Amino acid sequence: MMKNFKLLVVVLAFLSFSAFAYLVLYRRCDSCYLSAGYQQFSSKILFKEKPLVIWSNDYHISPINDLKHLLRPLGVKFIDKSLSGHCHITNTCHGRSTLKVINIGNAMDLNHDLIPKFYEAYKDDAEMKSVDAFVCFHPSSMCELFEPFNKSLIIIASTRYELGRFGKDRWTKWNENLKRYSLQPWNVIGGNNRYDAEYIKYFTGIETVVLQSFCDYNNLSYNPTRKGYLVAPIHHGNFPKIFFEEFGGACSAINCTVEATALRAKYPSYKYSDLAAHMGIIYVPYQVSVMSLFEQYRMNIPLFFPSKELLTKWQHKHLLMNERTWSGTFGHRPKKSDIGPFDSNSLIPDPNNEEDEKAIRYWIEFSDFYQFPHIMYFDSIPDLVGKLEKITLSELLAVSEKMKEHNRQAKEKLLEAWTTILRKVADHSKNKPH
Repeated sequence: MMKNFKLLVVVLAFLSFSAFAYLVLYRRCDSCYLSAGYQQFSSKILFKEKPLVIWSNDYHISPINDLKHLLRPLGVKFIDKSLSGHCHITNTCHGRSTLKVINIGNAMDLNHDLIPKFYEAYKDDAEMKSVDAFVCFHPSSMCELFEPFNKSLIIIASTRYELGRFGKDRWTKWNENLKRYSLQPWNVIGGNNRYDAEYIKYFTGIETVVLQSFCDYNNLSYNPTRKGYLVAPIHHGNFPKIFFEEFGGACSAINCTVEATALRAKYPSYKYSDLAAHMGIIYVPYQVSVMSLFEQYRMNIPLFFPSKELLTKWQHKHLLMNERTWSGTFGHRPKKSDIGPFDSNSLIPDPNNEEDEKAIRYWIEFSDFYQFPHIMYFDSIPDLVGKLEKITLSELLAVSEKMKEHNRQAKEKLLEAWTTILRKVADHSKNKPH
């Protein structure tokens, strides 16, 4: 089993990125609920007389903030007792101070002996009685804590779901609990991306759902008024040097005029409008799903990613997406998972095998950047240079318009999915929100 100090390192690593983006998110939230994007759905308020109440105490501020932005216009109220180290950015630290039994030090790697103690502390609590559902993103395993209350559990993994339940025995027990939760129609089990939904399904056999984080809270769109492309942060130690040297060499070979600059070199602190003003963003991904990709895609910014074949090669050789697995996060190259798959999935490659190119290729298919339409791909760095040199502004604007239309349709479908979920939660709740 992982030691606690290592677990803390993982938590801090995942909570440390895009803090400035979260700050912008928070500062905009109070006004964004009445934005044009929501006015079209104003007639679809589900709970006009009595709000539906959702409780959260995640270690990550971003997924829950995005969900607030999406669901508050439907008449949903949130009780957010954030355990994130960045809770000050969203002004949700005060809730933590009122928590009983659990705290930032013991809730992630939860001792199950605390579950009945938590229930005893809250079973007669007035605020808890007002709750209709619990939502758990990061870690998704937090929802084990809430099972005794017999309220809806909305379990949406934003990263690999064994977080907080490392080791064969704890992971196996978590799977057993998930299978039991899945039998109740008022519970939800899935991911905010397809990779994590498929990952849970691989180990449990549960038919998971995908409820994407939408992240359209900044109300901005692609407006290319500045020359050049931005390169999103590359987290692998020496790969930025490899990438930019090969990019420069390929550019010199054809006398290209393309400019590609590391995002953080150009903007140590950026505004969303800075991103939308450039020609596009180039990615060498470190994860299969990140909130910044949701944000940039919703702004209709043209995005460039390595093809599946190229990323498979890079992953096998360099372990480029080191945060795809928990072992990779700790600097190791895993050969297999600590537990086996659900019986019917035995022929599917192990998602935690970083030594088998076929396994890598199979699983990266589910990454967000291979699921979203209208993303552009390159088969090599010289191929990227050639494509950037040839593509015109009018072509980039056309791609952006296609992204915009996809986003419109995707939001409608997402709100329809959440409407169905919220109605089931309301039907199950003794509070009868309406």
